[in-house]
Amino acid sequence: MSYLSIRRMLVVVAGLRLLFAGALERPLFAQRSAEATAPQQDELQARIKAAAVARDGDPQSVAKANSLVLALAYRRLANIRVAQTAFPQAAELYRHSLLWEDSAETHVGLAICALYSNRPDESLAEASKALLLDPNSARAWNIQGKAWMKKRNYLKAAESLQNSVQIHPEFESAYALGIALLALPEASSKQKASQVFASIVESVGDSGSLRVLFGRAYRDAEMQDDAIRELRKAVALDTKTPHAHYFLGLALLWKNEWTDTPEIISEFRTELKNYPEDFLANYFLGYLLSNDRHYEEANRYLTKAAKIDPSWPEPWLFLGLNAYAQGDNALSEKHLRKCIEFTGKNESRGNYQVRRAYITLGRILTSSGRSAEAAPLLEKAREFQKLSLSEAQQIVAGKAAEDGTSSTAAVVALLNKEDYQSVSESTGPVDLYAQVTAESLERSGLSEDKRKAASVEEKQLRQILGASFNDLATSEAIRADYLSALGHFQEAEKWAPATPGVLRNLGVAAFRVQNYSECVRALEQVLNANPSDNSSRAMLGSSYYALEKYADAVRTISPLGDRAVHDTALGYAWAASLARLGELIPATKTLEEYEKVELPLDNLMLVGQLWLEIGDYAHAVSTFRRVLDRDPSFSRAHYLAGIAQLHWAHENEAIAEFNSALKLDPDDTDAKIGLGYVLMQQAKSTEAIELFRSVIASHPESGNAHYQLGKLLLDGGKTQEAIEHLEAAARAMPQSDYVHYQLQSAYRKDSRIADADRELQIYKELKAKNREATIPRPLERP
Repeated sequence: MSYLSIRRMLVVVAGLRLLFAGALERPLFAQRSAEATAPQQDELQARIKAAAVARDGDPQSVAKANSLVLALAYRRLANIRVAQTAFPQAAELYRHSLLWEDSAETHVGLAICALYSNRPDESLAEASKALLLDPNSARAWNIQGKAWMKKRNYLKAAESLQNSVQIHPEFESAYALGIALLALPEASSKQKASQVFASIVESVGDSGSLRVLFGRAYRDAEMQDDAIRELRKAVALDTKTPHAHYFLGLALLWKNEWTDTPEIISEFRTELKNYPEDFLANYFLGYLLSNDRHYEEANRYLTKAAKIDPSWPEPWLFLGLNAYAQGDNALSEKHLRKCIEFTGKNESRGNYQVRRAYITLGRILTSSGRSAEAAPLLEKAREFQKLSLSEAQQIVAGKAAEDGTSSTAAVVALLNKEDYQSVSESTGPVDLYAQVTAESLERSGLSEDKRKAASVEEKQLRQILGASFNDLATSEAIRADYLSALGHFQEAEKWAPATPGVLRNLGVAAFRVQNYSECVRALEQVLNANPSDNSSRAMLGSSYYALEKYADAVRTISPLGDRAVHDTALGYAWAASLARLGELIPATKTLEEYEKVELPLDNLMLVGQLWLEIGDYAHAVSTFRRVLDRDPSFSRAHYLAGIAQLHWAHENEAIAEFNSALKLDPDDTDAKIGLGYVLMQQAKSTEAIELFRSVIASHPESGNAHYQLGKLLLDGGKTQEAIEHLEAAARAMPQSDYVHYQLQSAYRKDSRIADADRELQIYKELKAKNREATIPRPLERP
């Protein structure tokens, strides 16, 4: 083929698209799925029954049985996604299946996804894993052969496909074997391919469609005479064989170096007589008639092609060029702009044929006085021209340098780019649980009936996944593995939100692992559906309290009444929530009733602290004394009793409590700071400063000690040293508004006005943010 012919051909081949790809590739899914659905369905039902039986046994058996259900259900759903050409999602589903069971079939599925995402090396790796698990997997050998074909290693492809055919003879793998053999350089390989094709005819019977496929295989191997022979057999067997006349015309066109003849034109006309809505036949006939300058007739076919598929740029290009040749610049401009629009970023298609649109459009704009608008278009055309020449030269060079390992040349590869489009991989994260996109469904070519069947099966599989995850998680919860249970309850909800009990189970597991946000999300829905579920109400109320949503906590807990008050955890959450909402009277009543219960020491300490927060210091001191009566070594009770006495203005009693705490724990930083605060109140600044310095020496991270020392130093006129300690306090306690207030005062005294204004602004923002916290904390006031 001459260089010029290659250039002409490259312009045209962009019109080829996924027409007979199914004959080679898709039956791997269609045929295999059809033959495997029944046994897989039986196997899945058997696993579900085994899981149901296991429910009466130990939790480990439940987990094991449901793991097998999950593995197969994931794989079944992945198979559906493959048929829908949603390969990234299918691959993720297969990977999830492998988490539960290492299966040859699952690795085959991953190999398919990798191949159709244009990752043949990964496909080979997965196929090898499948064959290690099952050396007799015809599907694994089949997909391995396809991957070798993708890498153009036709010898290894033929070996793999031969194994597939020997294990399980079927049309699709045998046809692929014939293609691989045709690509080998040995003369005997062509004879072997012919024998393979003959065996297919013997097996399934002769037909026009079958001969079209054989013709396509020979065409791709650049054996045009053989291709023409098979295509002539196709039309002889049945003149209405779909695409037979089209491919015969294309093969004759190729053989005649892309120059048409009356016979070639006749073949395309016959195809359109049989199938008037065929896009490619309309496009090619229009293209050929355009070359022959039969513009009016050409436009009829090109317009029909553009109507059948408006998104393809090629018909618009030649409609635009025809209009320009006929002197209709306005119509030409309209069509050429559509060509550019639909070409989009795929500017290299057809050897940068879009350059012709840019050139002609540039000329139209220039001639109509729009030179400024034309200039960038013409510049782009020159850029594409250089790229076009370079690409065509590389193809010619590649043909000249072909080493004989493959008869499939670069030109055929370009043709196959349209016939064997790989599905581009999604760049973003894969949503495992999402429904398939309309784009994937459209690309799949599934009939409406098959789409509906897939939808029904998917719905069933989602329910199975939800129920199985729920059972698995329940078995884990029984074993007190709540973290694993939570994750699997969440999976159950994602797959089937209506699974009975899943939201409640999820909420309980979340509560057990202190994931209160997730507990609230789940149990809010549970309680809305069943307000009488008091157990869920109690967990939900406690979670609201843990999340500091005090109003929600009170609203949720209060309907429980005495049951809540006398519960060691819930009663405190109720009283504390009321107190932090400023509802001090009901908080006091609730807390008085709550502390009548025989409480553990830790709960009693919380009661004392809550009395301290409420401001009932006498009650707080009494509660801490109750703690010390039960455990005299509880140093924290002495410290908090000291804080209560300090707020009660009983300084001497506070000193006694702090000293008692220090006797039990000489390194009690809080007790030392409390003691230092009393010394400050008694104007014993020197002793207080020394005490705070001693705390910082042993605990330099103590923000409170830095803060108190900084205040004293500032009051004593030691501004620079005060700033150092107040800055340390701000680093340790960045959310404490009073620290920023003191720091701004220190900066202002040091004439650092900008820094002072910044800290004052931080103070104001934090103060506004914390305004709802009306209960003062010990020692936190500036």
